[in-house]
Amino acid sequence: MEADANAKSYEEVSSPQVEAGSQFIRGLNLSLGDKVLDMGCGTGHVTKCIADIVGPGGQAVGIDPDAERIKIAEEKSKEVGNLQFCVGSSAIGYPHDNEPYYDVHISTNAFHWVPDDEKRIYIQKAHRCLKAGGKLAIWCTAKMPNEEKIEGVHTLTQEGYQDLFQEVGLFNNVVVDNVIYPYRCKSFEAFKRFFEASLHQELDSDKYAELLKKCVTSEDDGQVTCKVPCIRITACKN
Repeated sequence: MEADANAKSYEEVSSPQVEAGSQFIRGLNLSLGDKVLDMGCGTGHVTKCIADIVGPGGQAVGIDPDAERIKIAEEKSKEVGNLQFCVGSSAIGYPHDNEPYYDVHISTNAFHWVPDDEKRIYIQKAHRCLKAGGKLAIWCTAKMPNEEKIEGVHTLTQEGYQDLFQEVGLFNNVVVDNVIYPYRCKSFEAFKRFFEASLHQELDSDKYAELLKKCVTSEDDGQVTCKVPCIRITACKN
């Protein structure tokens, strides 16, 4: 799928991830005036929610390596003064990544895209860009037992994420929870579009037969529920 077409498709079908991400940030108790980084922001829906919460005296900065998704996010936010979008990543860099600038560093539905060796860089840079007392908060997909490999996705178990933070050090009060989250779509076709736009690949029913069997349920009203094992991480900087 071409990058611009994929970005437009993701904008149209990303509501399950937007709802999960919005629910996650509502539980973080962000404050008016906070400066918040949203890493892996996609087309900016959750970043806009953050901007609304922190108010005009705060700042929400959305970062994504996909230039087409950033383009869509920027188009939607021209009139929002406390909202900024940039192409970037932990590996590429992002605004204020080398100074204690942000109060909160957030990532929803994105950390599982970061290769395992880069996850350490991600954590190190997150620590570097946070103020003293700042918080890192991550919502991502967990590794399932006997998981079918999905191209480009780098998941860990709950224990794997705990070990990662322990190895890197730096953060305190690290809490890693494993939760099952029901991503809901209006139909199987809507789920198929959501899968393909999110994962940048076709949903091959044969290739992912076991995954579909384990996680996807068709409801009586035609809707589809995909129950995904997820990881919720919070950590603090002294």
